[in-house]
Amino acid sequence: MRSFTDALTSLLGKSTSIRRRILIAVSAVYLLCSGITVSWIYLEVRHEVDELFDAEMIQQAKTLAVIVAEPARLQLTTSKAQSLVVPSLQQHSYEDRIAYRIEALDGSWQVLTEGVPDAAAVPFQTGFTTYQGEQLWHVFGMLTADGQSRILLLQEDEFRAELRSDLAIDTIFPVLLLLPLMLWLGWLAIHRGFKSFARLAQQLRLRSNNNYAPFPLANEGEEVDLVKRSLNHYLARIEQSFAREKRFSADAAHELRTPLAALKVRLQRLQESPSGDLQQEITELLESTNRIINLVESLLTLAKVEGQLELTDTCDLAKVWRQVLADNYARIEAKQLHTEIHLEASCKRAGAASYWYLLCNNLLDNAIKYAPAQSSIQLTLEQHQMLLCNPVDSQHQLDITRLTERFYRGKQLHVQGAGLGLSIVAHLATQLQVDPEFSYHDQRFCVQLYLR
Repeated sequence: MRSFTDALTSLLGKSTSIRRRILIAVSAVYLLCSGITVSWIYLEVRHEVDELFDAEMIQQAKTLAVIVAEPARLQLTTSKAQSLVVPSLQQHSYEDRIAYRIEALDGSWQVLTEGVPDAAAVPFQTGFTTYQGEQLWHVFGMLTADGQSRILLLQEDEFRAELRSDLAIDTIFPVLLLLPLMLWLGWLAIHRGFKSFARLAQQLRLRSNNNYAPFPLANEGEEVDLVKRSLNHYLARIEQSFAREKRFSADAAHELRTPLAALKVRLQRLQESPSGDLQQEITELLESTNRIINLVESLLTLAKVEGQLELTDTCDLAKVWRQVLADNYARIEAKQLHTEIHLEASCKRAGAASYWYLLCNNLLDNAIKYAPAQSSIQLTLEQHQMLLCNPVDSQHQLDITRLTERFYRGKQLHVQGAGLGLSIVAHLATQLQVDPEFSYHDQRFCVQLYLR
């Protein structure tokens, strides 16, 4: 039993499918129970067969006792006929498996079948015994009513074994025959029971990132409802956590925007004052203020794009890129950057133009910031992808795996920025259902977006 349990545990451990593991476990339990049942039936059948044939041997012995009550009937009256051997007729295969020996107590006569073991091998004993020769024999001995003779009946065990085997096979065969049917029906039942989980998995795959609506409980089963309740509880906690984070970012940014704007205005007025001693310090303070304002604006933008975006509208990406390039033309000229632009005449995609503008503008802003002066920026827009590449100063090191992390800027701290641009791009790409890919080779950084 332990080896069976160990084998079943090992088999189940190798399977990663719950349905397959359940089916294997049910099949193993079915075979185990069937084996125990068949073994029990076989032992009962064996016992009943032995009881039946033992009773038959008793009846045969009684019949022979009636026959030998008058020895004259056996034609043993002459002194020359002390032993009568009944020859085999060879009419049935079971004929030689049954034998008997009848003899007088004084040894004056005996009747025996051909091939019966002699008295030296099988001495007379009353009741049931066994004799092991070339074959196992069941032996029954009894005295006649007058006490003048004795009867010994012998029956080969193979005669009984065939019947036991036939009955055992007839019992096992239906069990084995029904096993494939049971496996098929069990697989159908398990597959049908797991359909609710498959539907739930499909709903999870198709659900958008910011959809925290609870799953409806449709009485699809206690287990499925339990999983749905747990998912609903988890989604509610995640939604609350994101809501708190967004609310904090938005509130903090809004609270900082007004005093920062006022501070910038006052610094600009001081910068225009005739006092030259504070000009350098005021200029540095003004630059710091601008960085903080940019950070606040970036936080507000990030809080906005982390929400659910509607994709019911469509826009022309080529038109969006033309507007982005026009708005950043002055910055491109200021750094004397060369642009290689290849745009499709039209490229329609789902999503509001304002969101696509935000994504494209952040990409171009990032390229302008980190491209060395008098270098080139390459922009390509095709129907199924867009590509933006810019060189990066050789002293800078980029960790591609961390580019979309908030506030990550690598070692480029001398470049003005908050480290949120590509994080905003990643969030927008997810919302707009495009797949961004970042690469960095030979001091050239590229962003490739695969358009669905």
